[in-house]
Amino acid sequence: MNPSTALVSVRDLRVVHQRAGFGPVRHVVAVDGISFDVARGETLALVGESGSGKTSAARALLRLIDTAGGSISYDGIDLLALRGEQLRVHRKRMQVVFQDPYSSLNPRHSVATIVGEGLIVHGLARGAAIEHRVVQLLEEVGLGADDLHRLPRELSGGQRQRVAIARALAVDPEFLVLDEAVSALDVTTQAQVLALIARLRDSRKLTCLFIAHNLAVVQQVATNIAVMYRGRIVEQAPCAQLFTRPSHEYTRALLDAVPAGDPRQRRIRTPTSAT
Repeated sequence: MNPSTALVSVRDLRVVHQRAGFGPVRHVVAVDGISFDVARGETLALVGESGSGKTSAARALLRLIDTAGGSISYDGIDLLALRGEQLRVHRKRMQVVFQDPYSSLNPRHSVATIVGEGLIVHGLARGAAIEHRVVQLLEEVGLGADDLHRLPRELSGGQRQRVAIARALAVDPEFLVLDEAVSALDVTTQAQVLALIARLRDSRKLTCLFIAHNLAVVQQVATNIAVMYRGRIVEQAPCAQLFTRPSHEYTRALLDAVPAGDPRQRRIRTPTSAT
């Protein structure tokens, strides 16, 4: 893809974490020079096992953590150069849904307050219009006005994640990062939320970065897939191609780990020694 046509373009991104403890501070390279593009309307899945660096990459892209090198371009704008009010205004265009909806939602705030906060911060609605807009958002994600005054602890895991999605959509973003957004849900709820994400992506014409460790999950929503291993991208391909003709042994190992619906169709597992 030509970077000039991409909504999001990442080049040579590096993220280094400092780990303090007994003895000297350790520097851990979480993301080691990765590059990828996300075209408008595309869903790129960033896949890898826990600790592969995919969440660190996404948080760096959102400017939630600092980078140690590289560049991030959003619609031709240098994201790493934005400061203060410029960055605050730009954040409206990029939103995130985190893995655990219970920890990402304020337990003392009602659904109305949680979803309506972005409307107030960015001046998108005032007075009675806020509640009206919140109800619209809740209905869009499969909830309703009856849920307005409920607290997160009064909701199921799937309902909490729907609230988190409604909160992200409240400011009408163009780009949505879904960080393991269904991994904490049971299989049935997971399928429902995946269907919701796919519907919202199409109806709102969203561009998405979908982070997951399970290839079976991303197959339902991804346009393209980038596989991360030890901080690096080891393979990138369109979804159909990656599932039928994976080129890297680590990708093949991830595919081997996907449960088969029929035990008689279980894959022969391939050992990996990816570096």
